[in-house]
Amino acid sequence: MTFYLELLTALALVCLFWWLLYRLLRPKAPADPAEEPLSFVPASLRKGPKGRPGAVALEEPEEDNPADAFPPREA
Repeated sequence: MTFYLELLTALALVCLFWWLLYRLLRPKAPADPAEEPLSFVPASLRKGPKGRPGAVALEEPEEDNPADAFPPREA
């Protein structure tokens, strides 16, 4: 039982160290103002509606004669 507690404590310390190192080395916003003020704001990645509310109404295809699909060849 003490082995698992020591292992858990060591794992927690490694994770804490990794998190702190990530926070220190992560790129930050530049000190100079950006050309666009919202350039560092993340974009929303929401998806649209699914199922029937997201269905698209399509126009019915016209009745085409398959024989007229291509122009006649000229020899």
